[in-house]
Amino acid sequence: MIKIGIDLLGSDTPPQFLLDAILTFSSQLKEPIHFVFIATFEFKKKIFAAAKKSNRKLLSFYEAENYITMEDNPLFAIRRKKKSSMAIGMRLLKEERIDALVSAGNTGALVSLAKVYLPLFKGVARPALLALMPTDKKKIVVLDVGANLNSKAKHLIQFAMLGVAYQRAAGIKNPIVGLLNIGSEAKKGTVEVKKAYLELNKMADSYGFKFIGNIEGKEVFQSSIDVLVTEGFTGNVFLKTAEGITNFILSRLQNLDDEFLQDLNKSLHYAEYPGAFLCGLNKVIVKCHGYSTPEAFISGVKEAMNLVATNKIEKMKTFFNYGEKKSSTLP
Repeated sequence: MIKIGIDLLGSDTPPQFLLDAILTFSSQLKEPIHFVFIATFEFKKKIFAAAKKSNRKLLSFYEAENYITMEDNPLFAIRRKKKSSMAIGMRLLKEERIDALVSAGNTGALVSLAKVYLPLFKGVARPALLALMPTDKKKIVVLDVGANLNSKAKHLIQFAMLGVAYQRAAGIKNPIVGLLNIGSEAKKGTVEVKKAYLELNKMADSYGFKFIGNIEGKEVFQSSIDVLVTEGFTGNVFLKTAEGITNFILSRLQNLDDEFLQDLNKSLHYAEYPGAFLCGLNKVIVKCHGYSTPEAFISGVKEAMNLVATNKIEKMKTFFNYGEKKSSTLP
C-alpha cells in the first residue's frame, strides 16, 4: 500500500484548507492510498475524526512541535527546528515509514534536509527540482527550477542527465535536450553555461539523447525539446513568469463560453500541473509552490502517488548513466 506523507505546514495557504482538500480527495479514491499527515497538535483531532468516518481508515498523524517558515534561513532552521513538520517528514522518508513526501514549505530548507537525510544517485552532487511544463507540442521537463541558485557546468550536465533519465523512463528513447540561454549561439551566456554547452554537445551521441544547443525563452513553447536545462535561479524565474503570463491570459478569457477556451484553460492552468519533483534522490519528494491553492496541492499529491506507483526513481536510476568518474571531467 502506498503511503504519502503530507506536510501541512509552512506554506502561504492555511493548513486547514489543504487538510480539507486532501480529506475530500482521499474519500473519493478507489485505490487504497494511506495518507500520513504531519502537523501541530491542533490538527490531530480533526484527522482522527476523519479517519474514524473512513471505511478504510487510511489516515494517520505525526505531531510536529513547529514548522519552518518562508522567512527562516534554511540552514539555521534545520539546525534549530529538528522537530518541525518538514524535518519529521524527511525522517519518515528515511525510515521508510512513508513512500513519498509532499510539501509546499520553504524550498531551501526542503532541499537542505533532503541532502542531510537521503542518499543521492551515484554521480549526482545536487538534487534538482524538475517541473512539467505544457508547450505547443507536448509536455516537457524543466530543471532546475529552484533547488540550486548557483550552478557550475558540471551541475548543469547532471541536471540534463536527470532530465534525460526521467524522459527515458517515460518511454522517450532519445530525448531532445536544450540549454536555456539568452541566444542560440554557442558563445552566448555565462562561462558555466558555455562550458556545459560544449560538454553536452560532446556527450549526446554516447549518452542516449539529442542536444540541439541553446534555446531562448521565447522559443521554448514552440520547440521540439523534451528537456530544458537551466540553473535554479533562472529556471524559477522562467517558470513563474510563464505561469503569470498564462494566468493573465486566462483571466481575460474566463468570461467567454467556448469549448475551445475551456480546453485551453484546462491545459494551461498551473493548478492542473503537479509541483516540482526533487529528483536525483533515492526517495520521492514533491515540492509545491508556497502559494499553491488546495487544487494545485492535490495535483502535487497525485504526482507523488504516480511517481511511487510507476517506480519512477528505480527506472530513472536504470537510465542514469553519468557516474562519479564521468561527472568529474569538468572543474
